Amino acid sequence: MADLVPIDQPSRSLAAPLTDPAGGGVPARIGAFLSQAPVRRALPWFGGLAAAGLTGVLWMTMAPAPQRVLYSDLSDSERAQVVAALDKAAITYSIDNQTGAVSVGENDLYKARMVAASDGALATPETGEQMIDKLPMGASRTVEGERLQAARERELELTVMQIEGVEAVRVHLAEPEKSVFVRDSVAPTASVMVKLARGRQLSESQVTAIVNLVAGSVPGLSIDSVKVIDQHGSLISAAKSGDTDRLELQSRMEDKLRQQVSALLTPMLGEGNFSSEIQLELDMDQQTSARESYDKQGVVRSETQSASQSAGAANAAGVPGVLSNTPPPATTAQPGAPGAPAAGASGAPGTPAAGAPAAPPAGNGETSSQRNYELGREVAVTSASPGKIRRLSVAVALSKEAMAKAKPAEIEQIKQLVSATVGADPSRGDQVAVVVRSFSPVVVEPAKFWETPWFATIVRNVVALIAVLLTLLLGVRPLIKALKRDPAPVAAARDDEDDETGDEDDADEKPDRPSISALTPRAGANIDPEVLSRQVGLAQRLVLEQPDSALAALRQMLKEPEGEPTS
Repeated sequence: MADLVPIDQPSRSLAAPLTDPAGGGVPARIGAFLSQAPVRRALPWFGGLAAAGLTGVLWMTMAPAPQRVLYSDLSDSERAQVVAALDKAAITYSIDNQTGAVSVGENDLYKARMVAASDGALATPETGEQMIDKLPMGASRTVEGERLQAARERELELTVMQIEGVEAVRVHLAEPEKSVFVRDSVAPTASVMVKLARGRQLSESQVTAIVNLVAGSVPGLSIDSVKVIDQHGSLISAAKSGDTDRLELQSRMEDKLRQQVSALLTPMLGEGNFSSEIQLELDMDQQTSARESYDKQGVVRSETQSASQSAGAANAAGVPGVLSNTPPPATTAQPGAPGAPAAGASGAPGTPAAGAPAAPPAGNGETSSQRNYELGREVAVTSASPGKIRRLSVAVALSKEAMAKAKPAEIEQIKQLVSATVGADPSRGDQVAVVVRSFSPVVVEPAKFWETPWFATIVRNVVALIAVLLTLLLGVRPLIKALKRDPAPVAAARDDEDDETGDEDDADEKPDRPSISALTPRAGANIDPEVLSRQVGLAQRLVLEQPDSALAALRQMLKEPEGEPTS
């Protein structure tokens, strides 16, 4: 057994603090703490959690913030003003290519709104309700009427601005004062000025909708009293000429026939294997004719007959006077019925014989008859509306590749089908031509892959992944390796350096520090019981006061001594 070296330094008080025998101060304490087995087992878990947290921090730093929609329904000019205001304030934004909505980060939402409002980029018009709310108390009837009219105009402006293609609107209503006299009443009128977006044009249906909207919002306002103009000063609410109507009607009919031909040939040949063009010539003349006719036979409507008769000798005649008023002679009774001829008078002169026709009564007679006929009357008015097809021309080109195995009879059948589809009439001069030609393929160049939206997303994710891997390899991995190293060799090297400097230097520099070499037995030394007991007491005190230093000393004592060189 190796002999113990006696302690040369003076005894110290038990209350004196002990320092780290390995030297180094706080770093040595940290190294001793990390060299413990439980701590070393927990270090990989701690390193993994630190790496995950660092990855999350890097992702939150590099990933874009949650986006919130700043403005969605904006025109191009308004969107440009908002973007200029955001660029001026250095606020990051994004624009949706599908809807045109401007989005900013969730943290910059209200700041962006204030910037846009303060810079005047987006001037929100005042509504009619807000104008009415600002009406001063005690205003006169005239001021109140003007303010109400202005509020109505503002509401109409906001409504018309919702139409696609309209950037700005001005509405002017002319409402005269109402009069109690009907003759003095004047109907209201309205004027609308619209500012259209660049390259946009209102259709006829949109203009009609604006006119009806304004006319329906003002009581007593007729449609004919509403005028609409554009920013170029053109009256777009005026009735269009016949040429414009003809072109619109012709375009609609050509599109309809073209769709019919496409619906016929697509299932047979496939999409892209044919092309068709249709030309219409319309008769836009409007004709009105009237015809009136009567029934030649007629129908009896009414008939009237009248007869009159007067006696010759029995009646008084002549000039009224004395002779004319002479009474008739006396009559004699005649046998038989009154008015019947006498029996013996059958042969009297003037009496007709038996079987002879009766003579007409004596005197003058007059007979008249009147018959009315109803003649039938027929009145026909014929009005021919414009839009009648005067001539039709259809041209269809078939792909040579699709009709490679087709026979001439099949092409003729296709021509007949096309003629029946468009309603061609040979007597009218319609023409249908079907030819087979080679089609040159349409080359569509795809967008470059770096211009696609998914490429930027992939690049951002790959950069974030590379940053995380570099952090793990260059930061976390060396740290874990350094923490897993055994600090015992370092402490042993420091102890060897302390032994070389000598006990005197240690006593002068650190008088209160016990020398670890004093507790270590050396080879060839005799063991003194008293010295051994003192060393054991010193070791017990060292274990109680400084466990870390005692652990380092114990490791040094258990270390095998190096072999001495043989002479």
